[in-house]
Amino acid sequence: MYRKILLCAAICAASILPASANDSPEPANVLTSEDLSTVAAEAKSWQGTRYRYGGKDKNGVDCSHFVYAVYNRIFEGYDYRMADEYLRDPDFAPTKSPIVGDVIIFPSVGGGSAHMGIVTDVKSRKFIGAQSSTGVKETSFAPGSYWGKRPYRILSLLPSD
Repeated sequence: MYRKILLCAAICAASILPASANDSPEPANVLTSEDLSTVAAEAKSWQGTRYRYGGKDKNGVDCSHFVYAVYNRIFEGYDYRMADEYLRDPDFAPTKSPIVGDVIIFPSVGGGSAHMGIVTDVKSRKFIGAQSSTGVKETSFAPGSYWGKRPYRILSLLPSD
């Protein structure tokens, strides 16, 4: 009798549990590397767009609206934030291990506005942003470069609940 109960319990458990971790679907609230690569590809599609303070589209865009437009295209319902607001935003967390698609923030220095962009190449330390001098363009934040000489923080978008 005891063996029959154990056998029944084993059969029931096997029918409920997945055969392997690979068989279970990935939770919908996890950001994948594919999501973030799509962010980088969308960002690169904006290259050549002119800079326009307060601009919100490919006719002219500023840095915070650029990041918003790219993220909102990939993550429906993404809310607009100004560059400084990302540093206090609970949807983002600082990271010391950046990945393509993360947000890079150059905090304001001396009362000026913060600048921001999207990481496109971790190894070469590149990001794409809307700069007033170049418009939307991929540029370096490697040591010795213009942006590499400035303090910056890299933030990762956290999965939603």
